[in-house]
Amino acid sequence: MSFRGFINTNKTRFFWITILSILSGMSGILAGYIQMYWLTYIKEKNWNEVIVTTSLMALCWFFAQSVIYFVQYLNNVQEEEYFKKLRDEIAEHYFKDQKFHEVAAFQNRLTNDFNIVKNNFFEWYVTVPFYGSMLITSLIALLTIHWSIFALSLVVDTVSYFLPKLISKKIEKATINVSDKNKEYLAILSKWFSGLSELKRYFAGNKLLEVQSKASRRLEKANINQTIQEQILSILNGFSALVSTILLLGFTGVLVEQKLVIFGAILSVQNFADNVAFGMQETIEGLTMMRSSKPLMNKISEDTALLESNNKEEASIPSVIKTNSLSLKFPNGEMLKYPDINIKEGEKILLTGDSGSGKTTLFKLLLGIIKPSYGTIEFEDQDGNTVTPDMSKIGYIPQEPNLFPGTIKQNITMFNSQLDNRVNLAIRDVNLDDDMKKFKDGVNSPLNLDKLNISGGQRQKIVMARAQIHDSKIILIDEGTSAIDQQATFKILKKLLQTEATIVFIAHNFNENMRNLFDREIRL
Repeated sequence: MSFRGFINTNKTRFFWITILSILSGMSGILAGYIQMYWLTYIKEKNWNEVIVTTSLMALCWFFAQSVIYFVQYLNNVQEEEYFKKLRDEIAEHYFKDQKFHEVAAFQNRLTNDFNIVKNNFFEWYVTVPFYGSMLITSLIALLTIHWSIFALSLVVDTVSYFLPKLISKKIEKATINVSDKNKEYLAILSKWFSGLSELKRYFAGNKLLEVQSKASRRLEKANINQTIQEQILSILNGFSALVSTILLLGFTGVLVEQKLVIFGAILSVQNFADNVAFGMQETIEGLTMMRSSKPLMNKISEDTALLESNNKEEASIPSVIKTNSLSLKFPNGEMLKYPDINIKEGEKILLTGDSGSGKTTLFKLLLGIIKPSYGTIEFEDQDGNTVTPDMSKIGYIPQEPNLFPGTIKQNITMFNSQLDNRVNLAIRDVNLDDDMKKFKDGVNSPLNLDKLNISGGQRQKIVMARAQIHDSKIILIDEGTSAIDQQATFKILKKLLQTEATIVFIAHNFNENMRNLFDREIRL
């Protein structure tokens, strides 16, 4: 995310945003400049000139007030088009980088962080050229009235410029802190509210309220601190504006008394002084707020970096999976160690072990979802050469199957319509065809993810059908039939294990007949 990217979204529109903002600011000052002569003409009772200057003032004020609203509209369109592009790039980056991303962090990046940058950077962009042009035009107007007024304004404005720099770093830090605390808050909500029904069952709502309240308090403090820093900035700017007005107005009174400037200048200089002070205040505040957003914008830019997809010609289906001295160290210091494992092409392996022995974690290590602390995972071809695995050919069926908005068929084909003609065979292989008779539209029935309209067993069958229809050469199944009765599980296993795919199956409660279907068992 960058200012250049914002400009490149639509260069022509950006040009008009900038030009019209400047013209709008200048037009307001021009009206004030005309007012100086208007007051003088009134004093001299030159009514023809009063009418002309009145018309010109009205025209300038109308242009200044109406155009700025149009500019804000154009700026909003530019923002939304740019943000749409960035959201697409972030989604593509997260899809391709093969790293594990928490849902809360993803949500925070696309919502809260974008709002922070919108309010602290892009919304201020319209303000900076508008008030900047007011500032410069006011200074020029003061110069045309008398050089000494202009010189005094420069001195005052220079002091005003450097005052906010005293807290600019604190504002940057406060902005980043709000983003971090919001991400933390969303993460806590995600982790705790996903088990809301379980908390209700055991009347553990107090704990939920406690952790939510603590996280909310940290977010509240971060927001309050950011507000405090912004208010300090406003106070500094307001103080410098007050001093500027007093000095300029008093000095102009002296010049009028000495007849060095015309009578109308006494009011116009006050307006110019106010515009110089206010223009300086708003311009400096805008630039400070925009600078404070840069660290967060840099973080967002990292998530929009273009990544190349895995080259399918280089990636291949491994024949052998090996682990060597594989272990994972947890933050609390505990270590999970694995025996050296050698899985050959086509093998059907039953993976067992006590709860907490690391069976599910092993799958996540093999899939690259998490990285090992020590040791290596090697994928080899038939000749023993190390290869980059084609992850699209490795099916993974987790304990909680992932389903998506769409029909049952789409969840099996993963939205690849070219596989539609193979759906019926896939659902028969996983014993799902009888279940489909219960749905009015069969495999074309839409899934309701808010109120699941399918059972846990049906969810598992859908995901197993997904793995089969995509010709997964390696299938990792984590308790993939835990919600299916034993008789149906035996039928599914029998068909599944007759395929050529390499299968590693985690299970706890298999009977002897089921165990005998596998080539061997690895116990952790």
